[in-house]
Amino acid sequence: MRLLRVFPILANAVVLLSIVGVSIATGSIGLLLVGGVLAALSWYVTEGPRGRSLPDWTANILIVAASLNVIVDLAQHTDDVLAVLSRFVVLLTLIKLYQHKSPRDYAQLLGLSMLLMLVGSIQSNNLLFAVTLMLYTVLGLYVLLLFQLYAAHERNRSARRDAIPAGYRLAPSLQPIVGRRTAYHLRALMIFIAAGGLAASAGLFLLFPRNIGEGLIGTQSIGRRTGYTDEVNLISGTRITGSRRVVMNLRVTGTAPRQLLRLRGAVLGRYDGNGRWSRSAVHHQHSIATDPPALLSLGPDHAGRGITQEFEMLAPSRTIFSTAVPAAIGTSERHRFRFDRRTLTILDAEAARLNHYTVTALPEPTTADLHALLGRTPDSSGALIVKQFDLIDPRVRRLAQDLLASADLDDRPPPDEQRRWAWNRAGAAELSRYLQSARFRYETDLRDVRLTGPGGSSRDPTVQFLFETRIGHCEYFASALAALCNTAGIPARLVTGYVALEYDERSGVYVVRESNAHAWVEVQTSPYRWETFDPTPPGTLHNIHGARNTRSDRWRWVFDRWESKWSNHFVGFDHRAQRRLLASADLGWLQRLDDALYATRQWMDRVNRAFYLGPAGYIWMGLVAGAIVIAAIAVWTRLRRAARLRTTLTLQHVGGAAQHRMLRQLGFYLDMLTVFEDAGVPKPRWQPPLEYADMLDREHPRGGSIARQLTGLFYAARYGRRNLSPDELARADTLVQQLRSALGQEKIDRD
Repeated sequence: MRLLRVFPILANAVVLLSIVGVSIATGSIGLLLVGGVLAALSWYVTEGPRGRSLPDWTANILIVAASLNVIVDLAQHTDDVLAVLSRFVVLLTLIKLYQHKSPRDYAQLLGLSMLLMLVGSIQSNNLLFAVTLMLYTVLGLYVLLLFQLYAAHERNRSARRDAIPAGYRLAPSLQPIVGRRTAYHLRALMIFIAAGGLAASAGLFLLFPRNIGEGLIGTQSIGRRTGYTDEVNLISGTRITGSRRVVMNLRVTGTAPRQLLRLRGAVLGRYDGNGRWSRSAVHHQHSIATDPPALLSLGPDHAGRGITQEFEMLAPSRTIFSTAVPAAIGTSERHRFRFDRRTLTILDAEAARLNHYTVTALPEPTTADLHALLGRTPDSSGALIVKQFDLIDPRVRRLAQDLLASADLDDRPPPDEQRRWAWNRAGAAELSRYLQSARFRYETDLRDVRLTGPGGSSRDPTVQFLFETRIGHCEYFASALAALCNTAGIPARLVTGYVALEYDERSGVYVVRESNAHAWVEVQTSPYRWETFDPTPPGTLHNIHGARNTRSDRWRWVFDRWESKWSNHFVGFDHRAQRRLLASADLGWLQRLDDALYATRQWMDRVNRAFYLGPAGYIWMGLVAGAIVIAAIAVWTRLRRAARLRTTLTLQHVGGAAQHRMLRQLGFYLDMLTVFEDAGVPKPRWQPPLEYADMLDREHPRGGSIARQLTGLFYAARYGRRNLSPDELARADTLVQQLRSALGQEKIDRD
């Protein structure tokens, strides 16, 4: 039975797909290359010409070795238990793939593959994994149904073999007795189950939005991870993402393009110890709301002085970014925000689903501008100074004072207020130069750096960076500068956000990627003003965040659009999105059509700019779209004809190359049956082709002789398994045309 023969192949394909899925979820290229290649080779090794498999004793030794390895792996990666589990399950799966496989082994393999996809589902919610999961679900459902047939067949074979007396060798092998359309019914059952599951899933998805049970058992929902974070944790953040995925596009007017822009996100003015920086206890207390189409002013008069920043967020975030001091904000629809006047930062108050917004910023605000934004007279007494480092390690203060003294600066804040602001600026610049020197090295991956001292005692990551390892990424450099400044008496705070360096000349926008996440420091240099100081070495900053424009980057924008839609409309489907979906059902079809046409025009404009097509680009896109439609119609027609051939000529049980050959050559017989059906003489399903031709020869003399010739060719190809020559196929097409003409003439004579 063909279904039983195809089961092992599909089962291996399901297992391979699960390894691919968990590799995508964990972002492990090594796991994909090693595990995927070994899984693919296992089919050739175990089912190939030689059919070799691992002995049971060897497999048992490998399983014990894998179990010991997982203990070592877990000790080295205690903060990534799921990744350790996924690697262990992949090892077990590979061992099972190279063993001789009974139905029980196949059941274990399918169970391991389901475990891998479950681990992947916990770790990732990106679009690529979702596509892999959907393919796995469809194929896995079909394989599970096939497994029931396979397991039952193997059980019957085993029972029959045990019932045969010893030495009796004349018993024939067990052949399954099945109906003619078993495969059709199996696929229909799979489609029915899949459709039911999809309908139930869609209903649950629409009725129960995400975050509905958040906080009930002390857990938080999984959010969309980007390179940006609104807090700094040097212990858990040992690795900076190198992902090239685009998180936003930024169009800036009012300033020169192609310059480095720092997009302020979160301002962290409190050090909680153990390498963690966070916002102050009280932040973003002022509620504001936009009223489109006008921009909402935050305080100062910015007419003619500000720069306009238009943000298109492909990975929406609660944080509202700005390159400088924000003076106004605008959205296409009414939207609520929360504004922190102390740090001049803004948060989205509506569940982080804002895809477009505009911010007007003042790159050089006056004292009056800052006074209008702050809404108060600032406290310049130094109350914001972080003093925890004196308790953690007094060496930090001594180092800061020594560095200031070596630069001929006072090692303590001057008593005069005006001198103190200038001293703050000069001191922060000197401390930044120290961190940018060759004593320190920038490194994005710090997983091998140990944060424990003798006897297992914990160490503060910032202190360890300053005095021992001197290796770190931007968060370490920023934390060290803030620590040195504050212990010396210079008010400083951390800022996290993005660095925008990659400018796309074609579209006129800055392209900001996950890997552009960055951290720097702001130092108070006047009663109202905080000035930016970045201790990361400038050369390293440009090398890491500069545009690389690889070939994959030029094509990735297509995937990023779909990834954004997936994140916004599926992963982030919450109560607000549910209400928006229900409201959209009230729109008329004309409005929807108009919106669709507008979106299509916008998409064509982006494609035209991306590929330098010029004015003729729209004509080319129209021609390509027309060609795609024609090709799709042709493919659909061909597939329908092939399906009719399989059904009419009962080719379902003909396997492999023989079926493909008959599908290519027996189309003339289907055309003959169609001609007779149109003439009112359809072929009964029970009647053999030759008997049908005899009946036609008796009742339709003009067409019967032609039908006998076509039936003879059909018998030669279908049952004689003969490959018809091109001349014979051309002759068959000619006979079909003659048959059509003869039956047409016969109808005319009859009328």
